[in-house]
Amino acid sequence: MNIFEQTICELTASVLNSADESVTWEPCVLNKLVEQPPNPEMGDYALPCFSFAKSIRRSPVQIAKELAEKLQSILSPGSAVTGIQAAGSYLNFTVSAVAMAEEVLPDIFNGSYFKEPSKIALERVMIEYSQPNTHKGFHVGHMRNVALGDSLTRIYKYNGYDVVGVNYIGDVGAHIAKCLWYYRNHNTETPPKHFKGEWLGKLYSLAVKKLDDAEGQEKIQFQHEVSQILQKIENKDREFTEEWEMTREWSMNDFHEIYEWLDINFDYIFYESEVDEEGRKIVIEGEKNGTFERSEGAIGINLEAEELGFFMLLKSDGNTLYATKDLALAQRKFDKFGVKRSVYVVGSEQTLHFKQVFATLKRMGYSQVEHCFHLPYALVTLPDGKMSSREGNVILFSQLRKEIIESIQSVHLLEHRMDWTKQELEETAQKIAVAAIKYGMLNQDSNKQIVFSMKDWLVSEGDTGTYLVYAYVRIRSIGRQISCKVNTDVDYSLLTHPNEKKLLRQLLDFNRTILICGEQYRPSILARMLYDFSKDFSRAYNTCSVKHAKNKKLQAARLLLFHCVAETLLQGLHLLGITPPERM
Repeated sequence: MNIFEQTICELTASVLNSADESVTWEPCVLNKLVEQPPNPEMGDYALPCFSFAKSIRRSPVQIAKELAEKLQSILSPGSAVTGIQAAGSYLNFTVSAVAMAEEVLPDIFNGSYFKEPSKIALERVMIEYSQPNTHKGFHVGHMRNVALGDSLTRIYKYNGYDVVGVNYIGDVGAHIAKCLWYYRNHNTETPPKHFKGEWLGKLYSLAVKKLDDAEGQEKIQFQHEVSQILQKIENKDREFTEEWEMTREWSMNDFHEIYEWLDINFDYIFYESEVDEEGRKIVIEGEKNGTFERSEGAIGINLEAEELGFFMLLKSDGNTLYATKDLALAQRKFDKFGVKRSVYVVGSEQTLHFKQVFATLKRMGYSQVEHCFHLPYALVTLPDGKMSSREGNVILFSQLRKEIIESIQSVHLLEHRMDWTKQELEETAQKIAVAAIKYGMLNQDSNKQIVFSMKDWLVSEGDTGTYLVYAYVRIRSIGRQISCKVNTDVDYSLLTHPNEKKLLRQLLDFNRTILICGEQYRPSILARMLYDFSKDFSRAYNTCSVKHAKNKKLQAARLLLFHCVAETLLQGLHLLGITPPERM
């Protein structure tokens, strides 16, 4: 509760408890009922009265009317709550804009507001995200996972958790054998100097096509050759291991460059190859102690009781599966890192898989599984349909970066080409590009499909990351136009315009918004809040001028307000993984 919600809930609880001694209402319980009215003219907070009807034995409408009368009679002079009125079944409260300004602006100005918003008992949370496969190209579709996981990691840290952000690289599997098979036997190209990992992804797509197109004896021969390569890699054959390590490094170099450009940092990186053998040992030991069972030569676990079928963990030929390695990975997380909550950011197509993994871990005795959470997300598609590394119809990162930077420099930064340095032009273009991409991936709930459109995402008006960074730059430019310095020694009572109060309310709700984002695993809530916040600023900018304020006192008050709006927008963008430029 902020100070105003606390006042409202304490006053209401005292009246309710005096009216009916059979039920005790606690302010913290009432706070869970508090809402924001749909129209600011109705008030700043609303308390629905449906929950009181059973104990008070009157209609919610009558209860709201009686509570409004009693609360008005006990309001102390000078209270931050300036109005209480019944509106149907709701009790609406109006809070003084001056009180809001005095409460929030000094803390934002001195930096103390942007800290842990509540006294959460710290627990270690591991957020696993990105998880690209080596020997495949990193494309637009991968950006949603990266943006979602990175933002959640930032949000959880802000909310006071001990967060470990990790990546899980897929560096083993049949796709690598296919890629190396084509590289050895059918490739005629020389590897490029840059983005060799993407080039391997191209070879993988060509390998899949060649295997699919083959017929008869040729197809049998090709499949046999791929199978032999896979076996030699798994058996650590020296020649193939060296080739695997070399090409794996090509992909990792790509990933490092991509993450650096996107401003993504991991606390730890897991590799499939490291947990492969561990997983095999866990499954074999599980069969010995009766946790797992053998079926037609394979080893798995019967999850019929959980309505999850038979979950295969080791193939009949002894080869491991994703499931095998996920058990070993979870064991590492629990035992080595002491994780209390484990979040897996993985596509929605893996929902059944994670239900089976979590059920298996529970059977294995891991109590931490109660706090394991799979955050699924829908696909990113192109306007003409689904992307697929296998079929090669993807927008690769190198292509995306080149095209988006060229577009930004030719449209958004064209007028600055003569007076800005090359470095500033490049850095500003990169920041706008990252803002457009990340916001485009985060402004919708994760269960909704995203259609990637570079043209639409770079529009500087509307619901885009480009619009948000423009809004931030616009606010910062106000301070550069005013000769006086921003400070907190201002007359808060001058901030009387409704558009100024809307901004104050957004500032007041910022920390609660971040808390909700984390607990619901929804950065989209923050994205939408920042968009509304930026629109509210635009309205205030047009109606509450700083430069043309009636007097110096009003100018100073508005300058402080807009400075705090910029600081809050900057903090919010940071939690989305976006660093805006200071000028555009």
